[in-house]
Amino acid sequence: MASITVSGFGISRNKQLKEAATFFANTLLHKRTVKNLKLQIVKDTKLDCLGECDCISSKRSPRKFKIVLQGKGSIRDTIRTLAHEMIHVKQYAKNELGSYRDMVVTRGLRLKTATKWKGEWWSPKRGQDEYFDSPWEIEAYGIEPGLNWKWTRRNKS
Repeated sequence: MASITVSGFGISRNKQLKEAATFFANTLLHKRTVKNLKLQIVKDTKLDCLGECDCISSKRSPRKFKIVLQGKGSIRDTIRTLAHEMIHVKQYAKNELGSYRDMVVTRGLRLKTATKWKGEWWSPKRGQDEYFDSPWEIEAYGIEPGLNWKWTRRNKS
């Protein structure tokens, strides 16, 4: 079973978020991966976005992560953000998303920042947004509604 700690949201919300994170991990990842997962979820109301996911371990196939959530809205909104960030955990754990950015040479000597996505370097092309056009965010925003729906449906029954 995954080692998941949640802090800063209050006892009731901490418990709900831990249950949701466990559900999302079991839905997104293989049971062997979940067994070795170490996840820390913390609240930071000063965060300039709704949430972020960071690898704590830098090795290939990382298993240690920290998710920071703004947590200012309703528990439903916070769980939706957690679902999104758990998709990033899946991407890192399955080596789909590199846990680093690097400068790569393109077209001769010109350097630009890129990120590894499914084994290939990705950087925005002219006219693309670095965040919204990145394939890992497209995937996360695409999976998030269904994952959230499964969580909501599970808790209604």
